[in-house]
Amino acid sequence: MYIERRKLLKPEIKRIASTTNILLIFIFVFLLFAFWNIQVLRNRHFNLLADRNITKDIELKAPRGLILDRYHKRLSENKLNFSLFLIREYTRDINESIHQAHLITGQEEEEIKKKVAKFKHYPKSYKIPLERDLPLKRAIYLESRSDELPEFEIDIEPARHYPYKEIASHIMGYISELTANELKKKKEKGYKLGDIVGKSGIEKQYEKYLRGTKGVRTIAKDNLGRIREVLNEVTPLIGRSIVLTIDIELQRFIEDQFKEYMGTVGVVNLETGGILALVSKPNFNPEFFSGVLDPDEWRTLIDDPNKPLQNKFLQGRYSPGSVFKIVVALAALEEKLIDTSTQSTCYGAVKIYDRTFRCWQAGGHGSVRLDSALEHSCNVYFYRVGKKLDIDVIARYARIMGLGDMTHIDLPNEKNGLVPTKEWKQKNYNVQWYPGETISVVIGGGMLNVTPIQVLSMISAVALRGQMPQLHLLKAVEEDGKVVTAYKPQFKSIPISKEHFEIVIDGLHKVVNREGTARSAKIPGLDICGKTGTQQVISKENPNYINLVKQKRFKPHAWFASFAPRENPKIAMVVFVEHGGDAGAIAAPLS
Repeated sequence: MYIERRKLLKPEIKRIASTTNILLIFIFVFLLFAFWNIQVLRNRHFNLLADRNITKDIELKAPRGLILDRYHKRLSENKLNFSLFLIREYTRDINESIHQAHLITGQEEEEIKKKVAKFKHYPKSYKIPLERDLPLKRAIYLESRSDELPEFEIDIEPARHYPYKEIASHIMGYISELTANELKKKKEKGYKLGDIVGKSGIEKQYEKYLRGTKGVRTIAKDNLGRIREVLNEVTPLIGRSIVLTIDIELQRFIEDQFKEYMGTVGVVNLETGGILALVSKPNFNPEFFSGVLDPDEWRTLIDDPNKPLQNKFLQGRYSPGSVFKIVVALAALEEKLIDTSTQSTCYGAVKIYDRTFRCWQAGGHGSVRLDSALEHSCNVYFYRVGKKLDIDVIARYARIMGLGDMTHIDLPNEKNGLVPTKEWKQKNYNVQWYPGETISVVIGGGMLNVTPIQVLSMISAVALRGQMPQLHLLKAVEEDGKVVTAYKPQFKSIPISKEHFEIVIDGLHKVVNREGTARSAKIPGLDICGKTGTQQVISKENPNYINLVKQKRFKPHAWFASFAPRENPKIAMVVFVEHGGDAGAIAAPLS
C-alpha cells in the first residue's frame, strides 16, 4: 500500500492558508496581551519581584534596655556578641551543612537538626541561629572561609552582660531564645522565632519596656549573592531603662553574709514599699543562658535538689513557725478573747483535747502575759489562746495580714501559700476539721504554709500599725535619661485597731531588747522589734529525733521577721534559713 500523492485544489489551498492566518493572528494577539499584561497591568508586581531578586531586608536586633539600681548603678547592660547563623538558600546539601555545623560548634547533629526543623515554615533566606556568644577566634576562622561555607553567616548581635554576675540573679532573671510555644502568644507583638526574650525576673516582668525596637538594613546583591551596596538602613532603638528600688551594695553585703546558707532574705523601705534587697540562695549566673545551652548542664541545673532557679522569696512555701504568733495575738485581741492582763502559767506542757502539747522550753516559762509570751515565744500561752479561737477566725485574720495570698509584687511566678479552713479541708480531704488541728496552727505549724514575701508584707503592716505597703521593685522607667513612668507608693489599710498593734509591738520590742528569743539581734541605737520562728521539719515525737536532727536535712527551718526603729520605722526585714536550726542563734544574728 502507499499514500496517493495528489495535487491540492486551489479552494483547498485557500482554506488551509486562511486557517493558518487565523491561528497566527490568535497567537500574536495572545502574545501581545501577555506582553501588555506584564508590561502595563502587572508592571509594579513584576518590578517588585525583580527588586527582591537583587535586594534583601536584613533585620537588625535591638539592644535591650538597661537595668539599674536605685543609684543608677548598672545591673545589666549590653555587649557585642558574635552569632552563627545558617541560611538554607545557600545550602547545596542540608545534611552536609548540618555536619559542618556540628564540626564548627561541637553540638550534636540531632540537636542542630531540631533547630533547623523549627524554621521549616520560614523562607529559606531566613537566618537560623545556631550558636550565640561565638569565640572571636572561631568567628575569624569562619569569616576567612566564607567562600567555602556560603550557607554560614557570622553576625554581630547585642547580648546581655550582668556586671554583678550571680548577685541579685533572682531579681534580674535571665534571657533566652523564644520557644515555638511562646511565639504563639507573642507573634502579634512582632516577635519571630529565634528572638531573645526575658524568661524570668525583671527581664521577663518588664520585657515590653526592655525589648527595644528592631531596625532593618536593605542591601543590594549581585548575581552571586554577594552584597553590592546598602540601599537603606533603619537604626534599631535600644529599649527603655528600668530603674529598680534595689540598693546593689546592700544586696552584695547581704549575699556575702548569707553565702554559707540556703534560704532567703528580703528588706523593704517602709516609706515606699520598695524592696531594697532580695536574696535567694543558692543562686545562678544569668549569663549562663545567653549562649547555646548544653543539655547536660541544663539538666544538672534543673535537677539540683537545692533548686538554684527557684526564687525562694516568692516561690518557697514553708510553715511560718512562731512568727505566726503575731497574727494569733492580733486575732485574739480583736476578738476580745485576751488583753494585756490575761495571764497563763507555762509548766512546759499542757493537755488539750486529751492530747499533750509541749512548749519548746521543757521546764516551762512560768507565769506569762501576752508581752512576755511573745518575748519568750511561749507555746503553752498560745495553745490556750488557740483553744478559744475558731480556725476560720484565725484564717480570716491571717489573710487580712497578707498571708496565704500572693502579694502581687512585680516579679513573675509568685506562689500562693495555704491558710487552712474548715471548708478547705472538707473540699480537699472530704473530712471535717478537728479542734486539735487548730492548736498546731496557732504556733505556725500544721497545714499552714506561707512564702517569705508574705511574711515581709505582714511584718511591714505591723510596723506601720495597720498600713500595708504594696511591695515592689520598680522605681522608674526611663528613656534617654528622662523618667517616663515613676512608681507611686501604695498602701492598704488593715481593719485592726492601732491600739492592738501597739500591744503586739511592745512584745516584739522585748523579743530583741530584753531577754527574748532574738536578743542576739540587738544593736544599740537601732531599737529593733522582731519575732523569731523555729519550724520543725520532723516531729519531736519521733523516737529517733535526737539523732536525726543532727543531720542537716532534718534541722528545723529558722525565721526572723523584724523592723526598725520602733517609732517611725524605716525598714522591715525577713530572714529565712533552710535547715538553719535555732532561729535565735541563726536567723536573728544574720539580720
